[in-house]
Amino acid sequence: MPELTNSTYIESGLPTRDRQRDPETTRQALESWFCAALPHRADLRVTEVTLPRTGGVANETLLCETNWTEAGVTRSAGYVVRVNSPDFLYKDADLTVHAEMYRVLGREPGIPVPAVVGLETDTGVLGEAFFVMERVEGRVPGDTPPFHTTGWVHDLVPGDRAVLWHNAVEVMARLHQVDPAKVAFLDRPHLGPDGLRQDLAHWIDVAAWVARGRTDPVIAAAERWLRAHVPPLGVTALAWGDSRLPNLMFRGLDVAAVFDWDMVCLAGAESDLAWWTVMDYSSTESVGVERLPGIGSPAQTVRRWQELVGREAANLDFHLVFASYRLAVILRRLGDLYGATGAMAPETIEELRTNNFGQQYLVQILDLPHSHPVTMTWPGLEL
Repeated sequence: MPELTNSTYIESGLPTRDRQRDPETTRQALESWFCAALPHRADLRVTEVTLPRTGGVANETLLCETNWTEAGVTRSAGYVVRVNSPDFLYKDADLTVHAEMYRVLGREPGIPVPAVVGLETDTGVLGEAFFVMERVEGRVPGDTPPFHTTGWVHDLVPGDRAVLWHNAVEVMARLHQVDPAKVAFLDRPHLGPDGLRQDLAHWIDVAAWVARGRTDPVIAAAERWLRAHVPPLGVTALAWGDSRLPNLMFRGLDVAAVFDWDMVCLAGAESDLAWWTVMDYSSTESVGVERLPGIGSPAQTVRRWQELVGREAANLDFHLVFASYRLAVILRRLGDLYGATGAMAPETIEELRTNNFGQQYLVQILDLPHSHPVTMTWPGLEL
């Protein structure tokens, strides 16, 4: 997230966009919304609205502070506001799904998530739909720069990092055991007979949307491979989607909250194990960064997950290709978003579009011809 350049405004939206909000107008709009949503809180005021300077790139996030009077005593609480964006990184993104995921998982033991205050579909309040959740106190492993190189996780002793990693894998395993009937709103029967095939069909559609008529030989070859090798056994089970440590918040060494449902689907646990693997490698071995002692490797993560759920991971070869394909498509989309603003060097934009991590992984996994240099090594997953 870029640094703020003008203290009079709150920069908002995808960090590829030059949007601004007037802080006082935003504060007043949210104060009116909170007063309607929480009418039992007397004299409720929104005292501050800020934009985090770090985080993901999928949508706009605002933080706000409130106070009110209760039994003659002033109380206060912080909230997170997730706002829709006309330039989402993801196709057909739906904040309603995010809000519902938090509500469902909030009733599941051992899966900590923030409590949802409300969902607002009236775009007249903030200009876009949004939902509000309670702010959870804790710390998130760094994403940019990666936590393996600096930050609070980096500063832990190896034994504490091992506990943190173990707790993260344990929460992910619990997530995978949620009854898919409880998240039936994720089912997309028009896309296929099971959750995995539905997600594959969805991402093939996303790839075409991102391509806008442009051909990428690596993505096209991977798509043909995926169609030909989709596992015969139907899988319909919850998958987090963007499974990785920076989408978890920790209080001490315990997981305090699970975040980010932009890619949530019913493609099953192996989809998450593969995504965890490609995202892990993209910030460690593939870029020459040494893994922090105590943070398990992808192979160790899979083995620990297998111990926790009591079964072997299946069809990981397929899922690693599928994860790399999704990453290639997402980074190509990101290149287009940055390219539309001129906020990034042209050569970097071109690399995102034609020679990104996902494409380079696919070239190596599937032994594909490639007209660009392969500089990001695919280490493989040996269990």
